Amino acid sequence: MASHIVGYPRMGPKRELKFALESFWDKKSGAEDLQMVAANLRSSIWKQMASAGIKYIPSNTFSCYDQVLDTTAMLGAVPPRYNWTGGEIGFDTYFSMARGNASLPAMEMTKWFDTNYHFIVPELGPETKFSYASHKAVTEYKEAKELGVDTVPVLVGPVSYLLLSKPAKGVDKSFSPLSLLGKVLPVYKEVVAELKAAGASWIQFDEPTLVKDLDSHQLQAFTQAYTELESSLSGVNVLIETYFADLPAETYKTVTALKGVTGFGFDLVRGSKTLDLIKGGFPSGKYLFAGVVDGRNIWANDLAASVSTLQALEGIVGKDKLVVSTSCSLLHTAVDLVNETKLDDEIKSWLAFAAQKIVEVNALAKALVGQKDEAFFSANAAAQASRKSSPRVTNEAVQKAASALQGSDHRRATNVSARLDAQQKKLNLPILPTTTIGSFPQTMDLRRVRREYKAKKISEDEYVKAIKEEISKVVKLQEDLDIDVLVHGEPERNDMVEYFGEQLSGFAFSANGWVQSYGSRCVKPPIIYGDVSRPKAMTVFWSSMAQSMTSRPMKGMLTGPVTILNWSFVRNDQPR
Repeated sequence: MASHIVGYPRMGPKRELKFALESFWDKKSGAEDLQMVAANLRSSIWKQMASAGIKYIPSNTFSCYDQVLDTTAMLGAVPPRYNWTGGEIGFDTYFSMARGNASLPAMEMTKWFDTNYHFIVPELGPETKFSYASHKAVTEYKEAKELGVDTVPVLVGPVSYLLLSKPAKGVDKSFSPLSLLGKVLPVYKEVVAELKAAGASWIQFDEPTLVKDLDSHQLQAFTQAYTELESSLSGVNVLIETYFADLPAETYKTVTALKGVTGFGFDLVRGSKTLDLIKGGFPSGKYLFAGVVDGRNIWANDLAASVSTLQALEGIVGKDKLVVSTSCSLLHTAVDLVNETKLDDEIKSWLAFAAQKIVEVNALAKALVGQKDEAFFSANAAAQASRKSSPRVTNEAVQKAASALQGSDHRRATNVSARLDAQQKKLNLPILPTTTIGSFPQTMDLRRVRREYKAKKISEDEYVKAIKEEISKVVKLQEDLDIDVLVHGEPERNDMVEYFGEQLSGFAFSANGWVQSYGSRCVKPPIIYGDVSRPKAMTVFWSSMAQSMTSRPMKGMLTGPVTILNWSFVRNDQPR
């Protein structure tokens, strides 16, 4: 039984890439220094997967900014404003597209499906010329090969690339980037030819847009693209990889009928309906890359449950055609649990970061061919059981309160007009009152004060005094500007989610659980592991202090529950 990883985090276990990028952008180091850090990270990732026993190891999933931008570079689809004159695209043009420069704005960035990762949106028009302008995929395949690791080069598929693009500025909004399919395919053919010449035996095309609700014209584009690529792809195995959701039934039919494709990768964590479609019929002789290990969350896999899913699939596709995989790239999870110093042993036993997920994938693959690691499986079963029964996970008071909720609790007791009257009597606001969203800029001094207080280098009194001074400044500024409804500026808050999570029970915080958001920007999502409750007031102290400094209304500031949910690693033992 073979094993496969869709993709892996790039930042490094200690955010090495982040610091190398920022040093390069600040001109404190050169391109060679950045390239060396990147090469060392790639090498350690490939060797780590090889030593864990993974058969299908991805290459070209590493990026100095974003994989879609890498594809834009590969296709030479550089917007004219960057004055690129041809040739291999270097860091200057690449980072100008990503970040802008002194005279030019960056390309737009938007969310990658429903994750917290952001990609650089290609800008295309009927005049866009495509040419093979970045040989990164081939270079990295050869780089891995020299290290003795045979990899599966990963490309963002041609149809998804175009469906994720937008009409460039000045191009009619009705323009469909998909109409450029015939122009991008020749570049893909060149890339494929070079990869084959370099010795690649598999190529992975990521086509995540297949999980969207596509119309018949968009679906037809997949058939057209892979039919046209078929002769170029002969002699190499082709994997079409999808992730993040179920495939609609019509899409599943189209995909599994694609010409020249050897295997299909499906997200079986978020795609339970896809599992039913596979059970209803899978093309004979094709490989199924079964994404049973969650690439988007940090919980340890329930190995026993995964084995039974995989055994059922074995009966459908055959033992030699089933490959154990992750549900999507591990880019969306933290890097390595080994670096965690803040989490206690019990919570740690429930978790698996990217490095641990590689081990899980391999353990599942071996178990299916009778090489089950009994100790590993029983430790996993014990951790699953401890999580189910832990008093830290279940809080009876919260359960009671939640089950007592009624429909009427989701509505206010008074109607809007009564509330508006009461508010106006109390607040006496003008017809168009002014306010701000809430947070004021955080100075280096403020951050230092918070850091020193956390490290117990200053007393609570000194901390409160420093924050109080900052609030007082912010209040005076707003009064001088004649703002009607004031805010306290949130000088005491580190991060809009972390600040609340740290004061709620049921939340845990990692020391190094960083996840890439975009470019060099990383976030450290809180981990919601149990029933959430609020042991004491979280904001009243600071809001009351701020209100005492002014006769004008002072807003209380709370991060909403949906934002907290979307910016956290959420428990997977109950519906989201």
